[in-house]
Amino acid sequence: MPVSAYMTTAVEAVHPTDPLERVQAALATRAFSAVAVVDERQRLVGVVSRTDLLRLGRRQASTRSGESVLVLPRKAVHEVMEPDVLTITAETPLSQAAALMLRHRVHRLFVEEQGKLLGVVSTKDLMSAVVEKRITAPLSGFMSHPVFSVSFDDSLAVAVERLDKAHVSGLVVMEDDWPIGVFTQIEALEAKDLARDTPVEQALSPAMLCLDVETPLYRAAQQAQAMDARRIIAVKNRRLEGILTGLDFARAASA
Repeated sequence: MPVSAYMTTAVEAVHPTDPLERVQAALATRAFSAVAVVDERQRLVGVVSRTDLLRLGRRQASTRSGESVLVLPRKAVHEVMEPDVLTITAETPLSQAAALMLRHRVHRLFVEEQGKLLGVVSTKDLMSAVVEKRITAPLSGFMSHPVFSVSFDDSLAVAVERLDKAHVSGLVVMEDDWPIGVFTQIEALEAKDLARDTPVEQALSPAMLCLDVETPLYRAAQQAQAMDARRIIAVKNRRLEGILTGLDFARAASA
C-alpha cells in the first residue's frame, strides 16, 4: 500500500520567522510530535519537534538561576529548526516508509511532490495499517525492553534529564514495582514552569494502556487508537515486561 492511503494531508506548519512560542502552542494540542517549517511557496525547509523544545528548554534552564525545570528561549523558528528533513513521495510503499522511520528513529515523515509539502505519515498512522493487516503476533515479539522508567517520587529535573539523555519520548512512572502512569515529552513541556524539585507524581499522566504480553498486536493497536495512546505497557503476571512505542509499530509495519 502506498503512503497516500494513510497519510494526513492537513499538516500543521509554521514559517521560519515565526516565534518559537507558535511551535509550542501547536504542539500543545497533543495531536502530533513535530511541526513542519515552510517558506512562502509552501516548500518544506525544516522541522521542529518536541525533542528539540525539550533539549532547548533544558539547556536554557541550566544557564538561568530560576527554579523552573524548563525555560524556552525567545527565538525565531529558523534559529532552532532542523533543516535536514526526511521526505518521501505519496507513492512510497508504507513498509518502506516504516523502515525509514525505524532506521532514523523518527516518528513522522513528510510527504512531498515537486518540492511542495503534501502531507505527513506518522507512527500513529502505522497503527491503522497493523489493524487492517490483522497482525496477530503477540506484543512480546515487538515490545522494547528494558523499559526506561522513573519513580513517582523522583523530581521533575531527574525525569526530564532521563528523557533527554535516553533519547526516548516517554517514561513509565513506577510505584512499588507497578506502573501508575507515564511521563512523556508532553507532560514535561506542560510542567516547564514548575520547580525542578517537584515530584513526578504531580505532573504524570495517569492515562495508560496496560496489556498482557500475549495480546495480538492488531488488538493492541485497536485499543491504542480508541484511547489515543501512543505507547502500550506490556505486562505479565503483574510484572512490567516491556513497552511498545510508535517505533515498535514501525518495526511491525516494515515487515
